[in-house]
Amino acid sequence: MEDGQVRIVCLGLPDRSDLASRVAESSNLIGSEVEFAIELGQGEDVDQGSIDWRGSLSSANWLVVSSSCALGEKGIRGAWGASLAFSELEGSKTAMVVEVPSDSARMNEAWGAVIERIRQIGVLYLTNEAMVAISKIEKTESRELLDEIRKKGMVPLVCSFNPGDGVAEVSHPLGGGFFNVEGRFGEERWLAGFLWRLSTTGHGPSGIEFAARSENP
Repeated sequence: MEDGQVRIVCLGLPDRSDLASRVAESSNLIGSEVEFAIELGQGEDVDQGSIDWRGSLSSANWLVVSSSCALGEKGIRGAWGASLAFSELEGSKTAMVVEVPSDSARMNEAWGAVIERIRQIGVLYLTNEAMVAISKIEKTESRELLDEIRKKGMVPLVCSFNPGDGVAEVSHPLGGGFFNVEGRFGEERWLAGFLWRLSTTGHGPSGIEFAARSENP
């Protein structure tokens, strides 16, 4: 790995249709070194014991994980839990991407699985659709949701991005708020850049604001 390069390990769905996988692909395009834990098209019957999490995560800046994996077959569910445990042990930070599953009726189940692991998450990203659904689950107004999740779950960073108006929302222990973002792009590109910049600017208030606002890494 080159000096200063950001390294990402991604656990998403085998067909890479989930947002976490698209974030990883976008991260690769902006210069991060990306490793997918599951090969494209491998299928959900994954032998999670065959994945070398220790070797992969020992030099990784980020583990990017999809909430959708918690709803998969036994193998991918096991890989999802193992990835979070090994990320914590190896010192890489976990970015959990929460999206509404293809079967929207299982949103409660997906969110419940995330809540069970929330103390292992460094950055929690909610899609706009997930924010609407979780607001109903938690019976919390959407404008207060990120702060409430961060406080209750003790997550260092909870964030979301609206590509329609180019505004990012970030909640962290020292403040946060809404930030107008330079440029126009999708959620995956914003989050890829946000993680890249956090790795270089740090997690202080000024670094977080710069990471949230800036277009380019």
